[in-house]
Amino acid sequence: MASASDSSPPVAPVGEPRDRVDGRAKVTGRVVYAAEAPVRNAVHAVLVSSTIARGEITAMDAASVERSPGVLAVLTPKNMPKLEYVDAKFHAEKRLPLGDLRIYYAGQHIAVVVADTLERALYASTLLRVSYREEPPVLGLGDPAAKIEWPKGEMTGPLQFEKGDVDAALSGTGVVTVKQTYSTPIETHNPMEMSATVAYWENGKLTVWDSTQAVVNRQKALAAVFGLKPDQVRVLCPFVGGAFGCKGDQWPHTFLAAAAAQAVGKPVKLMLTRQQMFTGCGHRPVTEQTITLGADGQGRLVALRHESKSDDSEVGKHIEPCGAGSSAIMYATPNLAYTHRVSRTNIASATFMRAPGENPGTYALESAMDELAIALKMDPVELRLVNYADRAPHNGLPFSTSNVKECYRLGAEKFGWSRRNPEPGSMRAPDGARVGWGMATATYPAHRFPNQARIRLMLDRDGGVRAIGAAATQDLGTGAYTVFTQMTAMLVGLPFERVKFELGDSNLPPGGVSGGSATTAGVGQAMSEAAGKLRQAMLKRAQENSGSPLAGLTPDQVVFQGGRIVAANDPSRGVELSAVLKGGPAYIEGLNEANPAGADNLPAKQKAYTFQSFGAHFVEVAVDERLPIVRVKRVVSVMDVGRVINPKTAGSQVQGAVIMGMGQALLEETHYDPRTGRVVNDNLADYVVCVNPDVRSIETYFVGEPDLLFNAIGCRGVGEIGITGIAAAIANAVYHATGRRVRDLPITAEKLMRPA
Repeated sequence: MASASDSSPPVAPVGEPRDRVDGRAKVTGRVVYAAEAPVRNAVHAVLVSSTIARGEITAMDAASVERSPGVLAVLTPKNMPKLEYVDAKFHAEKRLPLGDLRIYYAGQHIAVVVADTLERALYASTLLRVSYREEPPVLGLGDPAAKIEWPKGEMTGPLQFEKGDVDAALSGTGVVTVKQTYSTPIETHNPMEMSATVAYWENGKLTVWDSTQAVVNRQKALAAVFGLKPDQVRVLCPFVGGAFGCKGDQWPHTFLAAAAAQAVGKPVKLMLTRQQMFTGCGHRPVTEQTITLGADGQGRLVALRHESKSDDSEVGKHIEPCGAGSSAIMYATPNLAYTHRVSRTNIASATFMRAPGENPGTYALESAMDELAIALKMDPVELRLVNYADRAPHNGLPFSTSNVKECYRLGAEKFGWSRRNPEPGSMRAPDGARVGWGMATATYPAHRFPNQARIRLMLDRDGGVRAIGAAATQDLGTGAYTVFTQMTAMLVGLPFERVKFELGDSNLPPGGVSGGSATTAGVGQAMSEAAGKLRQAMLKRAQENSGSPLAGLTPDQVVFQGGRIVAANDPSRGVELSAVLKGGPAYIEGLNEANPAGADNLPAKQKAYTFQSFGAHFVEVAVDERLPIVRVKRVVSVMDVGRVINPKTAGSQVQGAVIMGMGQALLEETHYDPRTGRVVNDNLADYVVCVNPDVRSIETYFVGEPDLLFNAIGCRGVGEIGITGIAAAIANAVYHATGRRVRDLPITAEKLMRPA
């Protein structure tokens, strides 16, 4: 008997390159972002920030602020309503906003001014008089005053790890070694939409429109802080104008907006300025990584050591797991060690930023692998093939699927890698510019967070059947509305055009954070389970009619197909969905139970595997000899991410990640005044990112089969893997073009002109 169990592989329309269902609304300006919430009679809140990096507030004079026209309230540490720090996981920082007079970093929120207009609130905020007792700030990894911590572990596993004997292996006879240090600067997310919150209270309940990557986490956080039950808080976020991690944690401004709304008894709108985005919602921390590789004469790694240093604020909670995200997973070696060290500084709190850990980790490791290839006189692709791992080096578990060899093969073919002259500086463009070709491996783990989902079937006025899927997840601009519409259509056997998907509302079935490239896989599993529940409910109703062609069948013996529910082994035996729905309730639905999060709660058969995506980048750069500015001329990226739900949106994700990686490699760096700890380039004129003229040819390809061990749809996330390895591929190409190895990002003309 054919089965239609929840693990059955999906069919079309999954896999079709569909246009975004929200695309037209976005380009015509009809979508609503958090700051545009349709809330009437809203007043405006403006944050006042600390001008020092370390010390204590000794006096605050708000009298002139309170007398300013239109001012409704001024919240400071002296009159801030008491909030509850109930659960640390609900906070980006180990403190509550305005909870004390201590200053931990420049840009820390120290007051909120609420007025009837934005202009009046802005003006009044300049009138607050603040006195400080200033202390010398701790501002770098090398500052001897910095407190050092050695964290034990986080969601990626242990952060201090060793197997075998690395030192003994490195000192072995005939071992070729490379030991170098690579550094990355602080990078700031800078999405188009600044973080914003609109909050109002009504009958003891709180409603918040928030630019967030996690409506349910935000709901739980607000409930905990204000002593409410979760169902007394509703969080809405139908659209996000970019995030990259800075809207994943629960940052102070959201709590302050809700507190201000409670204080004035009116809806309050609070939006961070571009300057406040540099200090108020995280950044990628600075990293310094020392990689030591040892290989035998055939290029096989005999030892790998990865030592990582990063920083965070005194009240921050973030760890950048560089080695755990790269060396722990990528290459086979009998001797492996990696460590992570965090320095506490007086710079604003760090947070997740697209592929946290994996991104800087692959930059260091893949740069070192290129240096090892040169030392061994091996082709960089061949070196990676020689060290292919079919099991995760840190835990010995096999990968559920791994097609990285095919990524190398197809990428090299599409790029034309066989025509590469390995001699640095040997290749030239027609205009005389030096040409460099480089490559690197990409990798990112497969995550799946707890999710529930719902699918409803109902009749339209025209008698046709329509489906509505729903989950309290988020669309960060990545195409979630579209891929979940495709999934729903596939699961219920209806045309794409007759399906709608709802998200961005905490009143919907609870979903997880849109981070860790986990949304599609997690919600997809929940949707598959919900479809099973729906199939069960529809079959039960269909069998109520005497003489039903589905009589005697069980839910795993039927499928949705072409607007019908039919026997899996005999599609001619079935019933129209419209006939099942006719004369019944307004809709019939399926709702799954929350599925487990992370490897610790996966079924036993899944605990036997490591779930990981892989890829390969091939890059061509051109460097003008007269002024050595690097131009990325073309990129070929090949990814293995399981089943690709929508090649168009997935390809867009990889391209966007590549562009972001180009900015990381060549342009982006947040600068701090070494005397004050204040950000120097806190604007989009001085913080330089890639723009259209910087982007030439980016080709993306996908390989591999569905990962049905990981979830019923067979998909893994695609949002972050594209940025891993790209900075290294560019750095390796720059070396190939110039013979100059720059190990501290970004690679600027000044660094290429330094004496060797």
